[in-house]
Amino acid sequence: MAKSEKKTPPPLNEVVAPMALSPIIQAFHVDSEEAAHSLILEASKAIYGEKEKDYNFIGPGDRELSESELEGVSSLMRGLAPRDSLETLYAAQIVASHMLGMRKLSSGYNEDQKIGLKLLKFCNESMQLLEKKRNGATQNITVNHNYNGPGQTLSQTVIKEK
Repeated sequence: MAKSEKKTPPPLNEVVAPMALSPIIQAFHVDSEEAAHSLILEASKAIYGEKEKDYNFIGPGDRELSESELEGVSSLMRGLAPRDSLETLYAAQIVASHMLGMRKLSSGYNEDQKIGLKLLKFCNESMQLLEKKRNGATQNITVNHNYNGPGQTLSQTVIKEK
C-alpha cells in the first residue's frame, strides 16, 4: 500500500471476523448438514493447529474431529442460531473456544487442563454476552490500547442496540 493510500475501516454495523473463524461462520449459514460438517472439519484444523505436536493424542488422524465431536459441535451450532453478523461472531467464538477447551481439558497435562478450563470459562462468558445482546441490554466494551505517546491509553465505548 502506498503512503498516500489510506485504508478505510469497515462501517460500524459491519463486523469483520478473523480468517480462522471464517469456516465456522460460513457453517452457520449453509443449508446442507453435509456442507456444515465439512466447514466445521476445516475450522477444526485452524483451531487445533495442524503443526502443533501434542503427545496426548496418538496417531496421524487424531488432530481431526471424531464423528461424535462433529455431531456435538453441529448440535451446539444449531442451538446458538445466530440472527445477525454480531451474533454469528459471538457464536463462532463460543464454538471455537468450546472445541479447543474440551480438547485441552481431556489432556493428561495439568497445564493443558488449566488452559482448557480458562477456554470453557471464556466460552461461558461469550454465551452470556450473546444472551445479553439478544435481550437488548446495553453492553460496555472497553478497549485498552497501549502506545508510547502522550494522552490517555484507555477508551470506552457504549454500544446501544436500536
